[in-house]
Amino acid sequence: MRSFLPLLLVAIPVLPLLAGLLARMGGAPARTARWVAAAAGVSALLAAVAALALITGGPLTVRWTPWGADPDWTLSLRLDAISAVMAVLVSFLGWVVLRFSRNYLAGDAGQSRFFSWMSLTLASVLAVVISNHLLLISASWIMTSLCLHRLLLHYPGRAGAIFSARKKFVVSRLADACLLAAAVLLYRAHGTWELDALFASVASGKTDGLTVAGFLIVACAALKSAQFPFHSWLPDTMETPTPVSAFMHAGIINAGGFLVVRLSPLLVNAPAALNLLAILGALTAAFGAVVMLAQPSVKRALAYSTIAQMGFMMLQCGLGAYGLALLHIVAHSLYKAHAFLTAGSTIGAVPRAAIKLKTPALTLGVLGGALLVVGGATALQAVAPGASLHLGVFALVLALALAYGLARVWSIGGGLRTGLRGVMIAAVIAAASLVLHAGASALFTELPAVSPSPAVLAAVTAVFVTLFIFQALLWRAARHDLGRRLYVHALNGFYLGTLANRFLGLLWPRQQIG
Repeated sequence: MRSFLPLLLVAIPVLPLLAGLLARMGGAPARTARWVAAAAGVSALLAAVAALALITGGPLTVRWTPWGADPDWTLSLRLDAISAVMAVLVSFLGWVVLRFSRNYLAGDAGQSRFFSWMSLTLASVLAVVISNHLLLISASWIMTSLCLHRLLLHYPGRAGAIFSARKKFVVSRLADACLLAAAVLLYRAHGTWELDALFASVASGKTDGLTVAGFLIVACAALKSAQFPFHSWLPDTMETPTPVSAFMHAGIINAGGFLVVRLSPLLVNAPAALNLLAILGALTAAFGAVVMLAQPSVKRALAYSTIAQMGFMMLQCGLGAYGLALLHIVAHSLYKAHAFLTAGSTIGAVPRAAIKLKTPALTLGVLGGALLVVGGATALQAVAPGASLHLGVFALVLALALAYGLARVWSIGGGLRTGLRGVMIAAVIAAASLVLHAGASALFTELPAVSPSPAVLAAVTAVFVTLFIFQALLWRAARHDLGRRLYVHALNGFYLGTLANRFLGLLWPRQQIG
């Protein structure tokens, strides 16, 4: 099988690329949709085969020299744990979304055009995740954004869709500029475009240019993954078809986190950049969580949920929990794709009112959450002494989440049976989280270790404790003038989107739309 792996790796992004190009040649829309989805399915199958080959044979680098033997222009692909997980995830999600789109877009006049751009977007993302070359990563990164731009303009007659696509276009070009600048800076300092050679150069002690490159990579990731205060383009892209939203939230916006994880051997030598990323991620997570609670629209609430989740993922990267960040990418992608593709089923559903959280329930919830996390970690270490559990601040976040859930259960009432059921569910969640954490650390052993700054850990802890207190007091919001004002401000995203819209209006006037 190893002899066929180079061809197989190339085929993973090339199949959807060819399908996307052929879809532009016309033909019956239903037939075009069918074989574009089939190409994505075959790509997912090949990604799964490559993952099995990785398990049996180890990592592999494939080099291609179409322009001679000059090492500067040798394009290369990399099969390792990171690329295998991401390739299987992205190709599977692409196949699911394209199959869903066959019914969703049935009868749409632009159906063939839609499937072409979706397939090209899928190919671009797959090229990003399996590339071992800075130039190929940069080119694929840019192509992903440009193809997504065409999908956001699927309904070109809608002024809102045009304006939001333009806002995304501007933010993406800034991210592209940061990535290209970092790539050029790294090449000039280390004399190579290939990631494995670059990592080897840094491992040998040559750290030239890494501080500036680290800040550029962090800026690129923050812009791509809708981090505060560059987030407002994401909730505004809701006029695009739902399959585009599903793939964008599940398979594209995670690219910022993937970039940081992939380049983590470089970023560990830029601690100031990682500290900035951790603080930015914590603020984004808290901001997205608060604004999400005030959104009446399902898709906008999901958009702010994605912002919060991307913030937490960036926090994980900033604190050096790269394996946990990859696990988060997988879990969030699967959940968010399902949430968007089933968003229509929420029509007519009755929203849940805020539950009055009693003080005794909150106290017991905090104690219960702490005991479950500490007890679970202790039990895991006893069963598997070699398990790596560098929990740190993430143990606190898990304990607070369990505490809030237990407090809600015990505040509702329902007797002893309901309370015991809540405890059992919380215990299962704690055990699953700890096991997955240990599993991620064991799977991605090639990722570097980082010792976060105590000051950053203290700041992050303060953010999440404040968020927990806010959630605990949320049921009182309607009773106080301050709470009602906060609701209005949160409903409008604290007006950061309005400021961004005004800036874009100066840069790209609305009267040009249409």
